[in-house]
Amino acid sequence: MKKKADEITINKVIRRLKNMPSIPTVITKVSEILDDPRSCAADFGRVISGDQALTAKLLRLVNSAFYGFPGKIDTVSRAVTIIGFRPLRELVLGTSILNMFKGLGDNAPLGVQDFWKHSMVCGIASRVFGIYKREEVPERFFVAGLLHDIGRMALLESCPEQYNEVFAIVKEESCLVTEAETAVFGFTHAEVGKKLLLHWQLPSSLANAVGFHHDAERPGRSSSLADVIHVADIITHASSLGASGEQFIPPLNPHAWGRLGLKMSILEPAMEKIYEQFESIADFMLVEKQED
Repeated sequence: MKKKADEITINKVIRRLKNMPSIPTVITKVSEILDDPRSCAADFGRVISGDQALTAKLLRLVNSAFYGFPGKIDTVSRAVTIIGFRPLRELVLGTSILNMFKGLGDNAPLGVQDFWKHSMVCGIASRVFGIYKREEVPERFFVAGLLHDIGRMALLESCPEQYNEVFAIVKEESCLVTEAETAVFGFTHAEVGKKLLLHWQLPSSLANAVGFHHDAERPGRSSSLADVIHVADIITHASSLGASGEQFIPPLNPHAWGRLGLKMSILEPAMEKIYEQFESIADFMLVEKQED
């Protein structure tokens, strides 16, 4: 594979995203509340209630099999009391960014719904593994998994013709998408994703995890977060839910799996949870094509 002469930089890719909105102010406000020791659940509720669509989506999420609470949670304030500030902030981040991408990628050579289905399942799988690892805030794993291929959407939106070349190489040479991306662009969607998240001033731990999820041995990866996304991505490909453009299941890095400290016996019950949670939230969480 030869690298194309027409050089495109990661910064050019991001600048070409003319329809890419800024991070919603609700995320900033929610972060400010979290950082203020005087804030309470009612403060959080007031901020979220200003966005009725976001409020409805959050409440449906916390009342789904994603959490499996026995009783109905009917207010954001109640959700904060039960789930906590930090987990709910992660859910606000994830659902808000999903909404940002409505209408993007409609002209891309990959089905938008299939792409977001793959991303959603990876997010769910990441959170499930985070729970098995007894992480304090497994919701941050959900967000990381949800956004793991965000750079691919950026490339699909800003460089659709070049990405057609990527898919052509993948088909002709039966190689991984990252290999074809490197041949065409000189970098991968993971690197674009890292740059985009930093551009949005999101946590560097999240950006690094997204940037290194295909390269679990690369120096600078973000502790277990990149390992979890790497494993969840492989599991998602194996599930056949959605599509990311890969022609076959990418290889699992055994060191990434080993560092998680999980037993193989958890995979079957984990897959049951992933399927159940996806079925319960897919209808209202997936990004839909924006109507004219």
